[in-house]
Amino acid sequence: MSNHQGPLIAFLKTVTKKGHYNFGVLQLQSNHQTSTTTVTVDSNIVCTNDIPFHISIPEFLNFVAPIDSLVSHYRVIRDTAPEAYMVLMKFRDSQSAKDYYKQYNDRLYSSMEPERCKVIYIDSIEIDATLATTFPFINQPNEPDLLPTCPVCLEPMDETVTGLLTILCQHTFHGHCLSKWGDGSCPVCRYSQKSTMDTQTPEIGDQNDQNECTVCKSNENLWVCLICGHIGCGRYVGAHAYEHYRETNHIYSLEINTQRVWDYTGDGYVHRLIQNLVDGKIVELPSSESTNDNSTQEKHDAISLEYSYLLTSQLDSQRIFYENKMDQLTAQLSNLSTQLNSLTERATDVKQKNQEIEHQNKLKEKKLLELAKEKEKADKKLESWKEKCESTKLEWLEEKEMTNSLLENNGLLLKSMDGREKAIKELSDQVRDLTFFLEAREKVQGNPELEGGNIETHTRPQHSKRKSKK
Repeated sequence: MSNHQGPLIAFLKTVTKKGHYNFGVLQLQSNHQTSTTTVTVDSNIVCTNDIPFHISIPEFLNFVAPIDSLVSHYRVIRDTAPEAYMVLMKFRDSQSAKDYYKQYNDRLYSSMEPERCKVIYIDSIEIDATLATTFPFINQPNEPDLLPTCPVCLEPMDETVTGLLTILCQHTFHGHCLSKWGDGSCPVCRYSQKSTMDTQTPEIGDQNDQNECTVCKSNENLWVCLICGHIGCGRYVGAHAYEHYRETNHIYSLEINTQRVWDYTGDGYVHRLIQNLVDGKIVELPSSESTNDNSTQEKHDAISLEYSYLLTSQLDSQRIFYENKMDQLTAQLSNLSTQLNSLTERATDVKQKNQEIEHQNKLKEKKLLELAKEKEKADKKLESWKEKCESTKLEWLEEKEMTNSLLENNGLLLKSMDGREKAIKELSDQVRDLTFFLEAREKVQGNPELEGGNIETHTRPQHSKRKSKK
C-alpha cells in the first residue's frame, strides 16, 4: 500500500475558530502539480502540526500511545516550515477526535523542552486533482478482495482492525510495526527525515573559538577526551589534557585543530595503527614510502580498519565510563529512594499526628464553645444576682435606717415610761397618804376620845438575813 511519488508538502492556509476549536484549510503541494481541487473531509480528521524534526515518528507515536487504539490511520506530511512536519490523524469516530483535541492541544511534548503539541480540525483539503483519487483521507474506496500487506510483518493491513501509518515517503505500515523499527528510516526505501538535520551538525573544529581548557581557560592547542568530553590544553601550554588522562585513565584524546586522535598508552597517534587482516592483531601502519606500491583498495581497507578500531576502542571506553556513571547514578538513586521512603514514612507519621492534633483541636474548640455558652449563661446569672444583691442591699439599708429610728423611738419611749412610772409612784404615795389621812380622819371623827391626839407613822425596820455556813 504505497504511492511513492516523493514527500508531499503541506501548510495550513487559513485558520478560523469555531466555538472552542480551531479549524483550518490544509493545502497539499506536490512536485508535478497541475490543477487544484478542494475537498471537504469528515469531522473525525484532525491535524497535529508544527512537530519539530528532532521528535521522530516513533517518539510521536509513543507520545500519543494512550489514544492509539482510537486512530485508524496516521498520515505524516512535511510542513513548509523548516525542520518541522505534521501528522493527519483519522479517528474511528468524531467523539474520539474531540477527546484528543481536548487532551493534547497545547500540551508539552516533554517537560525538558518548550515545544507544545498543536492540534487543529481540518475543514477542507486543497490537493492536486491527480492525487485526490489516491489520497486515503479523502475517498472511501470499496475494500479490495486482497488487502495489501505490511512490509515489516507481512500481515494484511486493515485500518478497521489495526491503526495504519503512512510516512513522508508515502509508504504505509502498521503503526506498531514502524514504532519498533529502530533507525527511524523507511523499511522499504530507507528514506529518513533526519538527513537535513545531520547535514547541519557542525564539526568540532568549527567551534574552536567557543572551546577552552576546563582548568586554565586557554583556547590554544586544545584536546578533547573521547570518553567523557573533557577539554584540556596540550603539553606545550599547561598539559591539563595529560593530567586528565592520569586521573581517569581515559587513553584517547582528540586534537581539535587537526582532528587526530592520540593514544596515551601507545604514546602515538591512533591513525598510525591498523588491524591485521589475518589474525586481528594491531600493527603499525607503514610509512608513505613503503606503501607506494599498494593498491587503492588496500588503502581504503586500511583506513576503514583504522576507524573501525578507533570506533570500537572509543565505544568500549565510553561504555565503561558510562556504566560507571550509571552505577553511581543507580547508587544515588537507591539512596534517594531510601531517603524518599523514610521521608514518606515521616510525612505519613506527621500527617497522622496532624490529623490527631486537628481532631483534638476540634474537640477543644467544641468544648471551648460550650464553655463560652456556659460562661455567657453564668455572666447573665451573675448580672441578675448582682441586681438582686443591689436591691437587697437597698432594702437592708432601708430596714437598717428604720431599725435605728425605731431604736431611737424605743429609747425615748423607755425614758418617757421611766418618768411616768416615777410620777405614778409619787402619785401612788400621795394617794396612799391621802387615803390614810381620810381613813384616820374618819376614825377620829367617829371616836371622840382621839380628838386632840397626834398620829405618827413608823417605818418597818428591815432585817438582814445571814447565811449560815455549813
